[in-house]
Amino acid sequence: MLNKGHLMLKAVLSAILLYCSAGKVHAQSVRSEVVIHTDHLPLDEQKYLAGLDRELQQTLDAYKWTDGSYRYELPIHVEIFFEKYSLLGAWHKYEAGIMVAMKKGIQLRDKRWQFKINRNIPLHIGEPYDTFTGLIEYYIVMCLGYEVDLFGPLHGQEFYDRARKIAEKTRFENQFYDGWDQRRELADDFTRKDSYRNLRTAAFYVNAGLYYHGKGNSETAGEYLKRGAETAMKERSGMMELHRDGHIIRFVDLEKLAAALVQLEEFDTLDKLADWDKENSEIYR
Repeated sequence: MLNKGHLMLKAVLSAILLYCSAGKVHAQSVRSEVVIHTDHLPLDEQKYLAGLDRELQQTLDAYKWTDGSYRYELPIHVEIFFEKYSLLGAWHKYEAGIMVAMKKGIQLRDKRWQFKINRNIPLHIGEPYDTFTGLIEYYIVMCLGYEVDLFGPLHGQEFYDRARKIAEKTRFENQFYDGWDQRRELADDFTRKDSYRNLRTAAFYVNAGLYYHGKGNSETAGEYLKRGAETAMKERSGMMELHRDGHIIRFVDLEKLAAALVQLEEFDTLDKLADWDKENSEIYR
């Protein structure tokens, strides 16, 4: 029954996504909102960066992020906080912080970012690796992996693999490598570590169960939610909303999971969850 329900869910999601993109031809899967803060820089430097937000947004939106398998636009918020600058020949070198986030579920923050910009050279994504757009690409690809994981167990793998490859490229950087060890480790964990693969799998089953629950399909919802709960309980309850290196990544909303299971009267699963998540056991009653 679960496999049949999984195929039905994929068909429903595909239909929704195709409907949302009807009448449009999307060359990309990202619709970005870019906000840049330069108030910590001298006035001349602020003028030098004027219009960078618009150029970056156009570059992100024009890039083909997928091979066409996922034909819809994913809203992404990119916020950059410029802190310091210096001159490096024809280049301007910066230190900044960044936040890349979706409306819900994932917020990636990074304060250890060094890069260079030459406003006479157009921005680009991909090859050759660029110290400015390379980090933005890395975090957007991580967000894509998170989103596509919700379409099927570990379906976002290709995007996490891409993020890991971007991080690998920085091994050849001799100046702008600060923070990339942690970013490389994060991508490695998402692609290879069993605990993270369990979290990603749990996210799919719980979200699928909540989808069916909202549609009134109690039997299929219960099967997915129980499978999601079983997978989640392989890891610590505190990992369901992961806080790591400034990032916040929610794999499973335990309150929503508990509320749905209560309505479905899945009391055996609720008892197991209460024993597993003792600090919040009241939500499973």
